[in-house]
Amino acid sequence: MKKFIVDKVKLMEEEGIKYLGIFDKENNDWYGEQSKFADNTLKVMYNKDTLLVLSTNKDVSILAPTMVGDVVEEIEYQEVKVNPNLYFVDGKVVELQNYETIKNGEIVFNRDKRIEEIKKELYDLRVERDIAPFEFEVDGVTYLQNNRSIDQSNLTRIVVMCQALKKATFENWKFYTKENSEKYVNLTIQDMMKMANIMQEQTTKSMAAETLLTHNLENLTGEELKKYNAKEEYEKAYKNM
Repeated sequence: MKKFIVDKVKLMEEEGIKYLGIFDKENNDWYGEQSKFADNTLKVMYNKDTLLVLSTNKDVSILAPTMVGDVVEEIEYQEVKVNPNLYFVDGKVVELQNYETIKNGEIVFNRDKRIEEIKKELYDLRVERDIAPFEFEVDGVTYLQNNRSIDQSNLTRIVVMCQALKKATFENWKFYTKENSEKYVNLTIQDMMKMANIMQEQTTKSMAAETLLTHNLENLTGEELKKYNAKEEYEKAYKNM
């Protein structure tokens, strides 16, 4: 397989036309070397130090290695999607994950970065669970109630207020239908206390699931962390709370 490493670049002129002369350390000219690449291979242009892929193409003439340290190397053809995170490692174009880096020409797993990435996913799942609507039945009709912290706080204040004023009901609490239209319903104190308990239970379970999984991350192997499915693990933990 043919490989060309740019060693020097200099401005050239021929018959009044200026162009960049691109040479390897044996002083071979890039334009003359192009014919030595096979037709059916994938040509990969990358930086020899970082291994970052700069461009790929079957047609070698499309590539423009104009910087010292640019490498054009041909490999067996593989499909390559456009991606800014591609690297050339062990003769293949690979996509690095957020928790991987290149060191001494090899892919290195960054354990701490992967754990922080998973923690962020678990936090987002907990927040998503906190605000997820739940079904609540009033007088035989099922509504959707958004489990938002502001509603939970309002419920507590309203119950205290109703008890102080000796009111048995609260008028026009906002629910939603499954079609997402608003419905205003009168609630008894018992209804509000039941709904507040549901909200508190969901909040407690969602936080407990996040905490449990977050603490367990340190006990996982590198391979387990790489394959970790935060959503799947979170749902499993939440159901078991």
